[in-house]
Amino acid sequence: MNEGSPIDPEVLRRMREVIVTAIATRRISVTEAAAEAPGLGRGLQPALHASTIDAAVTQILRSLGACQPQPEPVQVDGQWLHSVSQPEVADSLAYAMRSDATGKARRTGAEYVAPAAAEQLLRQLAMSGYVLMRRGGPPARST
Repeated sequence: MNEGSPIDPEVLRRMREVIVTAIATRRISVTEAAAEAPGLGRGLQPALHASTIDAAVTQILRSLGACQPQPEPVQVDGQWLHSVSQPEVADSLAYAMRSDATGKARRTGAEYVAPAAAEQLLRQLAMSGYVLMRRGGPPARST
């Protein structure tokens, strides 16, 4: 972050360390590691607004090369399509394999296989050249 940041540089250093260590030693996803850092930031500087901490985490992820700006939504056949990340799609696929249409858990053992199967499906889709998008509203206007 910049010199005028309201976040103490030591807090920023520790948040960065949490993210890097979680990814490197515990082999968790970037999303999970990034979710741990704001809790540390809020714990060390509770007076800061959550959006300030979230902005700091985003800046840390960008500096690590893990957080790229989202492409602009496109309109196709009257519907706005937004890009999605592979972890978002993998989570949705895994949820679909673990749960029925009502959201009730299936107790068939699939809950253990679902994340691996979702990752394999994503790899196959990417190798086949598919681009996954999500329906949503029009893009926010910047004034």
